[in-house]
Amino acid sequence: MAARSIARHACVALTLLLLVLLLPACASAETTGQTGTVPAAATTNSTARSETTVGQTETSQVTPARGSTGSPGGGDAYLPSAGNGGYDVLGYDITLDVDPGTGRIAARTVVNAMALEDLSAFSLDLVGLDVSSVLVDGSAASFKRDGQDLKIACPQVIESTKQFSVQVSYSGVPKGLDHDRGWHEANGTIYTFDEPEGAACWFPVNDTPADKATYVFRISVPKPYTAVATGMLVTTESQGDRQTFVWEMKDPMASYLAGVDIGSFVSDTSTSSSGVPIRNYYDVNVADKARQAFAREGEVIDYFSTLFGPYPFQACGVVALNVDIEAAMENQTLILFGRNKLDSGMGFLAHELAHQWFGDSVTISRWKNIWLNEGFATYASWLWYEHTDGWPGLQAEVERAEKELGTSPGQILTDPGTGSLFADFVYSKGALTLHALRLEVGDESFFRTMRAWADRHKFGNVSTSDFIALAKEEAPQVPATDLDSLFDKWLNQPGLPSLPASRAP
Repeated sequence: MAARSIARHACVALTLLLLVLLLPACASAETTGQTGTVPAAATTNSTARSETTVGQTETSQVTPARGSTGSPGGGDAYLPSAGNGGYDVLGYDITLDVDPGTGRIAARTVVNAMALEDLSAFSLDLVGLDVSSVLVDGSAASFKRDGQDLKIACPQVIESTKQFSVQVSYSGVPKGLDHDRGWHEANGTIYTFDEPEGAACWFPVNDTPADKATYVFRISVPKPYTAVATGMLVTTESQGDRQTFVWEMKDPMASYLAGVDIGSFVSDTSTSSSGVPIRNYYDVNVADKARQAFAREGEVIDYFSTLFGPYPFQACGVVALNVDIEAAMENQTLILFGRNKLDSGMGFLAHELAHQWFGDSVTISRWKNIWLNEGFATYASWLWYEHTDGWPGLQAEVERAEKELGTSPGQILTDPGTGSLFADFVYSKGALTLHALRLEVGDESFFRTMRAWADRHKFGNVSTSDFIALAKEEAPQVPATDLDSLFDKWLNQPGLPSLPASRAP
């Protein structure tokens, strides 16, 4: 993703939950994702609610059962109100009935999860929208809106390691967060842009990158609109003047990488030389320009496969909208581009494609480690220039970055601060850190490290300490103290160190 700043959202405390809820009985039997008629859209406007809302089926007041209530945050100091504790989401089944004309949705999301502790209550992230009912394992559950949290209670404890399902029915007009995060409607097009948070604007979610899950999207739109999403298109169903597009992401995905786009699209399908399926979706108004911009998409995928290991997902692709967007977004398997980014060049495309390995497959646990996403993708784009223009092509990028950062090297990479998550130094200094490592250990150890990083942590979560440990392991010829010194200078100090002595491979 291109550099930009974000605002920190206030942390919402979890207080006195069980004292203010009417707690209906919850079934103890497990259920899976449910399908059926989507609830009709409500007639009231969508607004964030802080008052207590009770499920449609009430029971008498009961004594709260033993067990914890999880936590109202995911433990990330940068976004303390995002995410929740006490459970691990296994999969989301999201049904959206969308009216592109008004932006209104009628929706149902089934969250399948496993308890990590004995739970008598838990929270999901959901911003705005009107919740009509919540079911836990098929039985009505009491719930309360408290800022970003949808707090759900059950008098029967969900025991630790037990799998359970939560079905939330809701409706309204999704509203984006500050700095254009979340659900958007413009020029007859709907799209989502959720990094670092925003998924909670359109479905109930454990909105932390540390809790990756599988996804199913069932998106109903009027003809002739097309709905695309991250993953693979499973089926298209026609019902009169409407169509339902079913997409499935079988590989674990962080919530900020889940994407939905609705518009008037033409599709192009192809296969890279190494056999990676490519499916691109272009707004009809930008299709010709987009075809030119992404003509070498398969070539980039195949080259990165030789450097970092096989492409990690079932397919790759881009969606190009007839909308200006401040940055591209590396949504898993379906990268989002606005019309204003179609002239950005091959380095821009290479950066976003590299994210499929670094950021999407290998995902940070905490946002302070963002350099592991953006620094890696930036250096990969430099490697593309090395591939096409030789060592001088790479060196030109190195010198440009050094010049830009020379007077303003930014904060430390391992803790850039909430307002600098997508600042230029995270990208450029992060890439220079990798270049410094390459010069220090040599190409053989460096590229072995990059391949091992992508392979060992495929579909998992990582931290900076994980990468440092791997770099030492893959370069035994370099004293560990030397690598500790290198990483400390580049990652933990605010200045711009000098690169090790340059040597072309």
